[in-house]
Order: sequence, then C-alpha cells, then structure tokens
Amino acid sequence: MNRTRRRAGTALVAALVGVLLSVTLASSAQAAAYRYWTYWGTSEGAWQFAQAGPAGTTPADGSVQGWRFAVSSTSGDVANEPRTDAADAFDDICGDTAGVEGSKRVALVVDPGLPEAAPPGERPGLMQTYCTVVPTDANGYDVLRSVGTVRVDGGLICAIDAYPATGCADVIDESAPVDAMSTAPTTPDPASEQSSALPVLIGVGALALLGALAWRLRRRT
Repeated sequence: MNRTRRRAGTALVAALVGVLLSVTLASSAQAAAYRYWTYWGTSEGAWQFAQAGPAGTTPADGSVQGWRFAVSSTSGDVANEPRTDAADAFDDICGDTAGVEGSKRVALVVDPGLPEAAPPGERPGLMQTYCTVVPTDANGYDVLRSVGTVRVDGGLICAIDAYPATGCADVIDESAPVDAMSTAPTTPDPASEQSSALPVLIGVGALALLGALAWRLRRRT
C-alpha cells in the first residue's frame, strides 16, 4: 500500500515539475528584440555579423563593411544581412577606384532595410554603396563617417544619414503585428507587469504544492 502511494506521489511530483519547467521556459523564450543598425563584415565571401563594434574594428585594405537597419536580437540573423552579394561586393564597388599610398580602400554598403522594420511614420531610403578611401589606421566608425552623417548615443550608432529620425536601438515586441511595432514605453505597462509576473506566481504555487506533497508522503511512509 505504501509503495503504491509512493508511486502515485512520484508521478504527481513529476507532473508538477513538468508544468513548472514549461512555464519557466515559455517565459524565458520571450527574448527581447531591437530596432537598430546591424553591423557586418565578411568572411570567405559571405556576410558575417560583427563580433566587435565599429570603433573596435579596423578593416583591412580590400575589405567590405556593411550596415543594415533591421529588427533583430543582438546576434546576427542571416535574414538581416545587407542585401547585396558579399563575395563580389569589393570588385563591384571599388573595382574602378585606384589605391592611394598611405590609404586603404574599403567597400561600404549602407542598407536602410525593409519598410516592415522602419519605425512608425518613417520609410527607409534606398541602399547605398561607397568605395571609401581612408587612412590605413581608420576603424569601422571612421569608414562610416567618411560617407555621411552619423548620430551616436552612448557608443551606439543610432542613425545614418538621419535615418531613423529618432530613437536608438529601441526595444520592441516581436509578438505584436508588424504595423503595431513601436518603441518601448518609458513607464511600465501594468498589464505587461501582470503578464510577466504570472509565471512567477505559478512557479511559487507549484513549489508550495511540491513541498506539501513531500511532507504528506513522509508522514505516510
């Protein structure tokens, strides 16, 4: 009899643990996404999401740099690569530009992205390509500034050639319809707070129930 009770108790404990893990994982899966200028280099003829910021990257002569405005997490998504072929980019952009002693040539792609990624009320312009001729020690930020205006805040590239007009790496809700995406509010949304607190409350309840069940099983065995 006691063995049967212990088996039933074990099954119930396992079920409760499963519920608790499901709630926790579902909550953590809601990763933040940002609307920002993503920064890219190339490797073996393919775009590669930059592992360092432009100020910490010194492109070599003959290299390709890319910027694309997109909605993404902080890791590179191939769907957000600049929309040009990285393998032929340098020849296509800088093929007619002669090298200059003491300088380097860096092909630069500035892609404002798709309308779906644009902030509310704004539309992206056309993709632009440039063959920059810059000092050999120029970093990625220097390369970008050599072709246009750059708005910076706290070390982040917020806008290139005034796009977007406002905001800087705004947090957005990827679960919302694209047309409804907007910058994150500056004050907490009570409904959002209640929603985010629900997994915690369920978890606490499940743990309390687990504790009570363990106590009852101990008394019966």
